[in-house]
Order: sequence, then C-alpha cells, then structure tokens
Amino acid sequence: MDDRSLWLRRIPRWLLVLVAVTAAILIGVTLGLVGMGPGRGTAHPPAAPAAPSVSAQAEARGAGHPAGQEERADARRNDVGHLLDRRAAAIRAHDRAAFLATVDPRATPFRDRQAALFDNLAQVPLASWDYQVVAPDVFTLTPARQAELGGDQTYAAQVDLTYRIADLDGTPMRSPQYQTFVKRDNAWYVAADTDGATADLTSGVNLWDLGPVTVLKSSAGVVLGIGNKNDLKAYQHDIETAVPDVTKVWGSSWASNSVVVVPADEAQMARLLGAEPQKYARIAAVTTGERGAAAGAAPADRVIVNPEAFRELGAVERRVVMTHEITHVASRAYTRNWTPTWLSEGFADYIGYLDSGQPVRNAAPELRRDVRDGKIPTGLPTDEQFETTQDELPQAYEMGWLACRMIAERWGQDKLVAFYRAVGEPAPDGAKVDQDSRLSGAMVSVLGMGPDEFTKTWVQYVRMQLK
Repeated sequence: MDDRSLWLRRIPRWLLVLVAVTAAILIGVTLGLVGMGPGRGTAHPPAAPAAPSVSAQAEARGAGHPAGQEERADARRNDVGHLLDRRAAAIRAHDRAAFLATVDPRATPFRDRQAALFDNLAQVPLASWDYQVVAPDVFTLTPARQAELGGDQTYAAQVDLTYRIADLDGTPMRSPQYQTFVKRDNAWYVAADTDGATADLTSGVNLWDLGPVTVLKSSAGVVLGIGNKNDLKAYQHDIETAVPDVTKVWGSSWASNSVVVVPADEAQMARLLGAEPQKYARIAAVTTGERGAAAGAAPADRVIVNPEAFRELGAVERRVVMTHEITHVASRAYTRNWTPTWLSEGFADYIGYLDSGQPVRNAAPELRRDVRDGKIPTGLPTDEQFETTQDELPQAYEMGWLACRMIAERWGQDKLVAFYRAVGEPAPDGAKVDQDSRLSGAMVSVLGMGPDEFTKTWVQYVRMQLK
C-alpha cells in the first residue's frame, strides 16, 4: 500500500463540517450592515480635542439626577463612538500615527499589539472598515482593574468590527470585540480588548491578529495567509481549479469566487474559529457563512484551512477538499437551517469527488468496512452524526455522499441540483419550515418518490456499491 492510496481512503476524515447553522458559531458574517467606503472619513481629529467632550458637557449639567445620569451615559457612548470613527478612518487611510493616537499611551503591551495589527493589515485590500458600539456596559471592570487604569472615567463595551474585502465581499464580516476605554485629560482612548474574559467574553480573532497577512489575488478569489507567497501559491491554484469545477455543476448563479484563509498552523485555525484545537484536529477546512444568503449578494463566506492537514494531502486530495468547500460557498443561498446535513455535506462531496477518478471503495472506506462486517445502515444519517467529535463521522459523510451520488446516477445531475434547490427554497412569508416536511415534498416533486421509498432505494444502493 503506497502513501497515495492511504490518503485517498482518509480524505473523508479531513472534510468539513459546515459551520454556520446559528449566529453563535458564525465567524462574523452580518447581513444588512452597510460598511463605509474606503474614501469616507479620512480626516483625523486630534487625539485630545481642545473643546470639552460631549460627556464633559453632560457632567456639567448635573449628572447626579437620573435624567442627567442617562444623558451622561449617552454622551459617553457618543464620545467613544467618535473615537472609534477616528480609528476606522485611520485604518482606511493607512495612517499609522492616527490609529495609534487612539490607543491608551499607558497601555504599553496593548499598544504594541495594536501597532502590530496595523502593520499586519498592510497588504489586505479593504473595501470598508468600521466599528460600532453594540452593547455598552456588557461587562464590569473590577475595582482593582479600574484603579490600575486610573483616568477620569472608564467604559466597557462590545464593539463590533465590520469590514469587507474589496471586490469579493458583498456583505460585511463582523467580529465582536470586548473593549475597555479610559478617559484621560478630556480625551478617550482604547485601553484593552481582553478585560471581558472575566465574564467569559472573548474578543474575536482575525488573521491579522496572528501575524503579517500575505495576499494572493486571482479571478477565482483571494488567498489571505500567514506565510510567504511561494507557500501560499498552492492554495491559489486550488481555488482556481475548484471554482470552475463547482460552477460546471451548480451553474453561474453565484459570485464565482471565494476568500481562502490560511493560518500558520492548526492552533491558529482553532483561534480563528474560537474553538479548542482538538475540535478541528480531524478537519482539513471549514467554510463559514450565513445559511440562506441571497444568491446575488456575494455573501462574505470564508474557507479557513488547516495547513497541517493540507500539507499531508496530494494534488487529488487537495482538489477534492477545496472543491467541497467552494461548493458550500456556491450553494449558500439554498442551504437553510432546515437543510439536512447529509444533503449539504453529501452534495459538497459529490462535486468534490466528481471527475477525481476515485472508486467508491477508496472514497468510502469506513462505510465499506461496516457493510462488509454486516453493519448495514437502515436510515440516512442525522445532523447529530456530523458533529466533529463523533467516532463515526467518516461514515456519516460517506452515507451523505452516496445518497447524492445515487440521485445523480439514477435521475441525473441536473435533478440532484434541482433537488438541493427545492429543499432550500425560502419559506413563504417567513413561515417556519419543518425539515421532514420540506425534504419529503422535494423528494416527491423532484424525484417522484417519498422518503420511505427513497431510503429503501438508498440502502440497496449502499449494499451494491460497497459489497
């Protein structure tokens, strides 16, 4: 047995579990936010305004009264908002001095990290970059921390960073930051972004928080990576191959490009996803995005790869994995919360393996072993079977893939695409959709048979393919 055949059989162990079912595990896609263009707000007010701040004026009007306290809180938020506007404008204008002028001069380690963040962004082609206070006083600073900060006032808030990559993101990415602000000598500064940890609130991690970002662009998308260009060119080739492969099956009703994020190692991948490293130890890549994003909206999806896994894959395996991920990007508009995972993952596997030359026994080794041992599946895999920690995760992928492969072989590839779209059609007038009912209806209308008959047909297909 050579290494190539070994890895061919291990491909399913490295494939994606779709991340984006709920907002809690999104990496930052926000629909409906409008980012400011790169040309707006390029003038930078001085770090310490000569005129009294809005909050200072509110204090002078008697903040001890309840109405005055509310006015003071509103004014303080307004002042911090102006500070954040200056920070965003400095990023867009590539003005390092103006950006660092918004950082607390006494917070030396934080200031150093902020300087590195600014420098790491140098190559990233930004169409917009903005900050917004979304939850004031979302965590409380301890008396000891307040004493350490000093200053006249402190303020703690959730601040959302929203940004778009030029020519690629139709909607902004969102990254929550839990920031601490301090007021000194009538000027507000950002003093920290880690104090929220005391309340289990952790600021989002972006690639530029981890090191200098190298950028490779092509008509198929962009690679944002930590490392040199030579090491990242293979990923550029991967998406240039995957995008047309996906379009050939899915059609041209998508943006036909993607953003691939390449951290330095598996640990950095986990940090980007806000997870423990072991959760993604078996996964080569994860696609993040909003299920059901409008087909023409060019949603801000990201394919985040595990470079340690990718380094062990050959050319065929890389193509399978990247095509799988890009399929999720292309089909996002028709991937809903009610879309069964066996269909979304099986469909991505179907396109990934298409034209790869891999026989079923190589692409579904775990399920083949089960079948030969007499463990014949009796039903399609549940969503829970696709959890990354499940021991039989490979079998779940293989079952989903064989279901989609069967549809393409028996009814035709166009019917497979039509079936996927029928399951993911938007709900009428925002009505709730039951997964079983939607799946049953799509099977009958597109395939001409109900779920029970489909399952029986699929079980027989699995037997025949893997005997």
